[in-house]
Amino acid sequence: MDIAIIGGGIGGLTAALTLHQLGISCTVYEAARELRPSGTGINLQPYCVRELYRLGLEDRIREIGISARGLAYYTRLGQHVLTERLGSEAGFDWPQFHMHRGAFHMMLADQVNRRLGPGALKLGHRCVGVEQDGNGVTVRLVDRETGKTAGPVSADVLIAADGVHSTVRAHFYPDEKPPHWNRVIMWRGVTGDTRMLDGRTMIVMGTFRQKFVAYQIRKPPAERAAGENDIMLNWLCELIVPEDVEFRPEDWNRAGSAEDFAQEFRDWVFPWIDVPDIVSRTAGIWEYPQVDRDPLPQWTFGTVALLGDAAHPLTPIGSNGASLAIVDARILGRELAANPSDPQAALKAYEADRRPAMEKVLGGNRAGGPEHFMPLVEARAPDGFDDIRDVLSEEELRIASNYRALTGLTTELVNGCRSLIPPEHFVN
Repeated sequence: MDIAIIGGGIGGLTAALTLHQLGISCTVYEAARELRPSGTGINLQPYCVRELYRLGLEDRIREIGISARGLAYYTRLGQHVLTERLGSEAGFDWPQFHMHRGAFHMMLADQVNRRLGPGALKLGHRCVGVEQDGNGVTVRLVDRETGKTAGPVSADVLIAADGVHSTVRAHFYPDEKPPHWNRVIMWRGVTGDTRMLDGRTMIVMGTFRQKFVAYQIRKPPAERAAGENDIMLNWLCELIVPEDVEFRPEDWNRAGSAEDFAQEFRDWVFPWIDVPDIVSRTAGIWEYPQVDRDPLPQWTFGTVALLGDAAHPLTPIGSNGASLAIVDARILGRELAANPSDPQAALKAYEADRRPAMEKVLGGNRAGGPEHFMPLVEARAPDGFDDIRDVLSEEELRIASNYRALTGLTTELVNGCRSLIPPEHFVN
């Protein structure tokens, strides 16, 4: 079996490493001409870390990540609401990691080149079309810079891991509406020489109307200097923008300016954190509209499967995006290894496993994710409180843990499975 993967992001590269582990031939086609350690921070949840360890990446994950201890919620007045334990501190057999997205991405790309060989990851190849027949699938590719033909490429199976603006998804859903925007803009940055709380606790402050999120990450290895402190603070500021502000698809992931949001956070100065200072000292700011897409009725089409954001782009609430794409890759690999003579059946089994689960997560994210209780605090105690239990019931205080159960993040589910792929399928 030979598989073509469109998209060399986290989902596509994890799929390649998984297929290699299972002895299945594959090639990744990425539109970017060069991969760089760009981006800000991400979280890797324990159920995802378990799978990365099974890929033999534990030492590298520990080198570039910070093991998370807790997630603390604060009001816009700086009052502590509650703290959840995370990862190993919460009883999981695997940690949760905060890390630099670019460092993680580059590590995966390096491992693909090392394990599969340098020809397995082809850069500068943009997918412009897909065709299927009884023999498999043909992908039409062009050189991203010149527009000249760089294909076609034939394969038994095509995995589309090409993101929220997936070309392959658009091929099967040409009339799909643009991404759904909830009128929230996120501005993200990374600030050096800043330590927050114990250095291993993530914070969420405020509500969906105005929010600040932060956690510590390490500099990518290529950017570390000898003897220099490599710890940085990854942060984001969120605001709901006025109705007359239009969303443009080309605004995705563009350079932003503190002038557009910093004034709204000017009073967010507390003994344990100074938001205006953190924003003012950042090296660069990036602006993202908070978007998702409505769930699809179908992810697989003959010998073509959607994966990650191409299948289920989610609003970035709950720190699950990258982790869920990695789980997609592992389950798709498992089904292909279990059904080598019938790839179409394998893809259908993958979809049957993942699509219903992701519809539940999408619904949970649109409802506010694990932070759904924070607006209740703001509404009931706008001037602050003495005891949070005078504001929220015990059931309301469990909203965050209930959301995590929705995503499969319980100790029983995670610790009860040592790997999504039976070890007898492993070849490499």
